[in-house]
Amino acid sequence: MLPAFIVIFLVIIYPLLDTIVTSFFRFFLTDDRGREFIGLENYRFMLTSTEFWKGFLNTMLYVGGTVVGEFILGFALALLVNFQYKGKSTVNTLFFVSWIIPSVVVALITKYLFFDHYNGIVNVVLKELGIIKDYVPWLKSTTLAMPTLIIATIWKMFPFMFVLMYAGLQAIPIEEIEASKIDGAGAWARFFLITLPNMQNIIVLATILEFIWQFQYMTVIWTTTKGGPVDATTTLPVLIYRISFKGSMNMGYASTMGVFWLVFLLFFSMLYIRLVSRKEEE
Repeated sequence: MLPAFIVIFLVIIYPLLDTIVTSFFRFFLTDDRGREFIGLENYRFMLTSTEFWKGFLNTMLYVGGTVVGEFILGFALALLVNFQYKGKSTVNTLFFVSWIIPSVVVALITKYLFFDHYNGIVNVVLKELGIIKDYVPWLKSTTLAMPTLIIATIWKMFPFMFVLMYAGLQAIPIEEIEASKIDGAGAWARFFLITLPNMQNIIVLATILEFIWQFQYMTVIWTTTKGGPVDATTTLPVLIYRISFKGSMNMGYASTMGVFWLVFLLFFSMLYIRLVSRKEEE
């Protein structure tokens, strides 16, 4: 018990407390003066920073797009394979190919597909098919870069959602499904009256976990665009990384954004669970 607590303290509790404390200090890694207490100055600067709010909105767009996309794709595929057929195990295994590929490799594949010295394979194929006349700057456009990265992240992460949705479908009592068929319920009626109510808890768990994970995910973004063009794909993890380890190395301000990040996720998770629970009671 004691060794486990020591590990938890060193790995989780101490870094968290140190981050909170550091957020009240002026602390640059490149400054020999060390820490200087400045109270809430970092928080005031953060809340009035257009750069911060731009990064926060980009984060919400990226996380919202990826979580919704992963849920729709994962749930749809789980429904599609939720019956016995020949080669089922092989098909299910193929769905995990993108999950086991390292995120850096996925990012490099994305660059190769959408942006390389020859404008990307996607552009070449679309132009040959006559769908586009000119090459599209997928990762160089301020309007297209974020949707492109969202698509790449969905492809990388949807297997997690798929396996949870599939497990939830397998846990639905077969008696309820058979009884609904006897009562004359069609496919859509069974989906809304049997499947979704039984899947509610697993859907809440999966979406909250994925929301938290995607909020901190930056590998694909940093490897492909580094937050560009013109900060169009700069999310909070990218912004914090820049401030911490690029340029000024302002650890105090970066810690402040980290504390905001933690508080926001806590409140969002609590609110989301409460709203879903209230709807279930009604």
